This record gives sequence, C-alpha cells and structure tokens, in this order.
Amino acid sequence: MYQKIIAQSGFSMERLANFCAVADAGSIVGATKGNPVRQTLISRQIRELESFFGVELIRRRGRGLELTDAGRELAAVGRENFKGLADYAARCSGAAWTVRMVASNSVAAWLVLPKLKPLEKQSRSVRFEIHHEQTSEMVTALREGIYDIGFVRKDALGPGLKDKVLGEIGHILLVPKSLAKTEPKNIEAVLGTIPMALPVGGHLRGLVDAMAAKARVQMNVAVGCSSYLQSAQVLQSGMCAAVLPDIALPFLKHTDFHRFPLPKRYTLCLAWSARNAATRPALDELIQHLIKTTAIGTK
Repeated sequence: MYQKIIAQSGFSMERLANFCAVADAGSIVGATKGNPVRQTLISRQIRELESFFGVELIRRRGRGLELTDAGRELAAVGRENFKGLADYAARCSGAAWTVRMVASNSVAAWLVLPKLKPLEKQSRSVRFEIHHEQTSEMVTALREGIYDIGFVRKDALGPGLKDKVLGEIGHILLVPKSLAKTEPKNIEAVLGTIPMALPVGGHLRGLVDAMAAKARVQMNVAVGCSSYLQSAQVLQSGMCAAVLPDIALPFLKHTDFHRFPLPKRYTLCLAWSARNAATRPALDELIQHLIKTTAIGTK
C-alpha cells in the first residue's frame, strides 16, 4: 500500500511538508520567508502534488491564495502524520514533545492553566502551547489539525471531531461590597443602581441588556470589556460590578462580593481529531489525563 504511493512520481514527504508549510503560513511567500528560489521550488511542488492527486489544492485570491476543500483535507492529513513522526522522534531521543491546545481566554486562565503542573507530571516530557481563537475558528482548526486539543462549547461542535463533556459553565453577576454595603434585593436592582463592567457585545451582553430592558432600568455601563479577564480586573479593583463565568469563582475572595447567578449556561467539551490521536499515542494518553483533571468541579 505504501510502496504504491512512494513509487509514483509527483509525491514525496518533502513536497507534502512544504505544502503544509504553505497552508500554515497562508501563502508561498510566507512559507519561504521571501526566498524567490524556494518560492519557485514550492510552487512547482504544489503543482506536482495537484497532478499526483488529480485535484486542485490551492487557488488564487487577490494577491494571496486559499486552500480548496481538497487542500485543507490534505494539509490536515499531512499535519497529523508529521506530528506523529515528530512525537516518535522526541520519544526516541528523550526530547520534549509539543501539544497545541486552544481555548477561550477565560477557560484557559481559570480552567486549563491551573491544571498544567499536574498534567506535566502525568505526561512524558510534554511542552504545552496555549492558543486563543473564536469558537468557530477553534472547531475548524481542530478539524484541520492545526491544534491538537480544544476546549469548545458542545453546541459548536461539528462532524470530524471526538469530544468528551467536561461539565457546565454558568455565569454570575458579582457586586463589590464596597459599592453595596447591604445585599441588593435582586439583579434588577443591581442593573439600575451599580456601575457595570460588561462585554462590548455578544450573547452575554445581549442577555444583560434584555434583563435591564424588561426591568425598565437604565444601566450605567462604566467600562466596556473585550474579555472576561478584563472584567475580572475591573471587578477586583472595586470600581464596577461584572458578570463572570463561574469557573472564575475559586480565584476570587468570595467575602468581597454579593453574588447573583444568571440564567446563562453552556456545556464545555474537550474536543480533538480522532485521526490525530490515533497516530500519536502520547497525545491520546494526555487526552485521557485532561478529561480527568479539567472536568469542571475537580480540584
């Protein structure tokens, strides 16, 4: 089976590696760092791969290029196999192997990063990379093998990925006691009287705006934030109330705040490419450790 592919002209590991480099960089110029000799070589190699497989792998888009569906699929196959080979080489030499994880900033800060030290002890010579993407980009990048493991909402997952539910994440309105010595009667009282640090947009902001509109109160949004981490900093300064995911609570001093749960919850999953894990035993082992250590509610 393998000999049939290798024996034919037009395919080689070098061609596949260079195509993956172009896919990762987004352009031939980026993959070659502007080297014109390398650009000519890789352009020819991509044409040879297209001839070999009988499909179009890239197409021009303005001054750049984009991968076709067939190109994205080949890049995913290439990434997974080269990562497997890199893991194997690392095990043989005793060097560290790399796992690329992707999560929202809040999940990374309050769920993943605090668990890295025990994970490092359980896994053999692992080096972690933590990346941030929007949810839709996370799913696509996981499917294409750009990232190895993702922490993704259950309702955003699509075909081509395996997943394991880690638990539910809720949201809570926190009011510094320095701004309200006695506990407000309800959420509506908070929205109408306490300065707020809220997201500049998104589903959560829409929910809070709708609650204020229903209660017929005018909110004082003193700070607009682009992340929950920013909201947490403003909250801890005592300047404003803020809405945070409940996974942040263990990192806050509870006695400093009044707390009001919001009716917004979502299911968080650990997601990965089954094909990627199948070619990388160390990754599959790490996934099993992650499922246990990052399950919501575990210490």
